[in-house]
This record gives sequence, C-alpha cells and structure tokens, in this order.
Amino acid sequence: MRRTNLGILLGLSTYLCWGFLSLFWKLLAGVNAYNTLSYRILFTSLTMLVYMIFSGRSKVYKEELSSLFKNPKAALSMLFASLLISINWLVYIYAVGHGQATEASLGYYIMPLVSVGLSLIFLRESLNNAVRLAILVAGIGVLVLVINTGNLPLVSLALALSFGLYGLVKKSVSLSSDVAMLVESLIILPFALIYLLFFAKEGMHDYNSLENSLLVLSGAVTAIPLLFFAEALKRAPLNLIGFIQYINPTIQLAIAVLVFQEGITAGELKGFIFIWSAIVIFVIGQLLEMRKRSS
Repeated sequence: MRRTNLGILLGLSTYLCWGFLSLFWKLLAGVNAYNTLSYRILFTSLTMLVYMIFSGRSKVYKEELSSLFKNPKAALSMLFASLLISINWLVYIYAVGHGQATEASLGYYIMPLVSVGLSLIFLRESLNNAVRLAILVAGIGVLVLVINTGNLPLVSLALALSFGLYGLVKKSVSLSSDVAMLVESLIILPFALIYLLFFAKEGMHDYNSLENSLLVLSGAVTAIPLLFFAEALKRAPLNLIGFIQYINPTIQLAIAVLVFQEGITAGELKGFIFIWSAIVIFVIGQLLEMRKRSS
C-alpha cells in the first residue's frame, strides 16, 4: 500500500508540474519558439547526461544502448519518437507564447482518447462500448468546435496526435524511461545545434538574465517530471495514474482563463462540453472495467 501511495504521490507531482508548466513557458514568450525548443533540447540532453553520470546506472545505460544500436527497427522507432516529441514541445511552446493556452489544454484533454483510438487502429486492441462512445462524443465535440468557431483546432489536434503517436511508437521500444529520454534528446540535438549556430537570428546574449536562467532550467523542467512519471508507473497501477492525468489540462485551462485572460467563447464552450462529457464517459467505462476485473 505504501508503494502504491508513493506511486500516486509521484504521479500527482508529475501532473501538477506539467499543469503549471504553461507559466514557465509564458515567461519565455519573448524568445522565438524555435530558439526555445532548441535550447530545451540542448539543456535536456545535458541534464540527462549529468543524471546518467551520477545515477549509478552506467551498466544499464551501456547494455540498453548497445542493444538499441544492434536493432535497426528500434533505432528507427526512437528517431520517429524524437521527432514526434519535438513537434509536441514546439507546438506547446508556440501555443502558450501566442495566446493559445486554452487550445493547448484541450489537446491534453483529448490526448488519452486519441491514444485509445490509435491503439484500436494500429494495434487492433479491443475496446469496450464506453470507450467507443467516448471517442464518438469527443469527435462530435471537435466538429462542434469547427462549426461554431469556423476553425479546426489545429493546436489541440497537433498536441494530441503528436503525443498519441509518440506513445504508439514507443510501444515497440523496450528502453528504460531515463535511457529513452537521453536517446531522444541526443538524436534531435544535432538539428537543434545546427539551427542555433547557423539559422537562429539571436543568441543567449540577446536575452535578459531571467530568460537565460529559464532556458538553462528548461532541461531540468523537462526531465524531472518525466522521471517522476516513470517512477510513478513502477509503483502504482497504470489505471490509477491514468485517472489523475486530467489534473494537468484542468490546471492548464484554469491558468489560460484566469491568469492569461484568454477566455472561452460560447462556441468553444459548446465543443468543450462534448469533450468533457466524453472524458466522463471514458472514466466511468474504465471504472466499470476495473470493477468487472476485480470481481
């Protein structure tokens, strides 16, 4: 029980960190989104290298990296995973910096449903009726958003699809979470460095001390919640961790409306109501499934 409670505590810590992360990126709104992403990749790589050195897991790193290099399919999967998570990071950073934090929160609301839909399409996993209904209602919600606002919620869909596909690709790779994070950041690091060295129109010397400090901290801000999340999954059942994941977009939405003063139009609210209803259906379905299995 103590182990499970610790897992839930770590999971809560992760989702709280991710929920309040929009405040962090908002402080970097004055920095070009491509620059912020590139520095995030750079400092995440450095953070994970330091973690590797002091974690006492050098043997595990050597074994898993050696195994990865001998498996071209797994290496290609990690390449795709790196690209997908980079897209996810870039879209989120751009959205928060350009007054679209509300759309970003919506993306993380529908992300679990997108993941389930992808597992149905690509992994042929069976779904219960509640999950099928939840996906249908969420789809109606997106359609209502398009009809009422006249725009496809591209930020929301990009975040949900990129992270959903990221999870799908990672299913085929059996690496420890910290090893995987190191590999992902190092794969994309050369592209980030090329951009910073040859294409970026400004460097860290052009930013103020707060912005420079935040860019350096972006590595730890990225790595720590992911490591917490990995430890949470080791200690608590996935379904328990899954149920509390909606803390993250709820905090994001509250910050977008109350702190960033973005507001929600009547048309957006109608779409949100369908999507929130889908989440309720999804959670109830999962609870019923858990009760069925326990009995």
